[in-house]
Amino acid sequence: MILEKLTTYLKWEPFKYIINSILLGGLSYLLSDLMFYVFYADDIKNFWLTFTSNNIPFWEIIRATGVSIFIGFFASWIENKKLISKFARKFNIADKYGEENLYSYFLNSKDISEVYVRDIANNLTFYGFVDSFSENDQISEITLSKVTVYRYDDSSFLYEMPKVFLSRPKNAIFIEAPILI
Repeated sequence: MILEKLTTYLKWEPFKYIINSILLGGLSYLLSDLMFYVFYADDIKNFWLTFTSNNIPFWEIIRATGVSIFIGFFASWIENKKLISKFARKFNIADKYGEENLYSYFLNSKDISEVYVRDIANNLTFYGFVDSFSENDQISEITLSKVTVYRYDDSSFLYEMPKVFLSRPKNAIFIEAPILI
């Protein structure tokens, strides 16, 4: 659940949730037993010898649950830092950039902090600093801070505001990053 909550992907489908639960749950028990083997060697051996019985030790579950929290945070860190994709690109295994879509990839870039958001349909251009963003199949959302608003067609200044939230149908806004020298 930690991995699902801390990564930027859409909600997992039941099959993916079950597979990830089995894999990460098994890893939690394995790492828990490896970490605590020095202290509880006899109990751990007994657990695995009687694994099919209905008598699962309560402390085995608690240890595995504790370890699973750290695995969830570690797996989320690996996913959010795109380490698997970076590794694959470095060794020419894959060209995938690691994001679900280019909208997220572009706005997650370390080089992107200030942007121009062009809302051509409303004849507006918003200039500001990216605070947060999201996108689904229907809409693109972005919040900006320290915002200056211009008319799109002639770039004339209209007003300033501390924050703005924009929610538009997908592909209705265009985002540009200024050249940083």
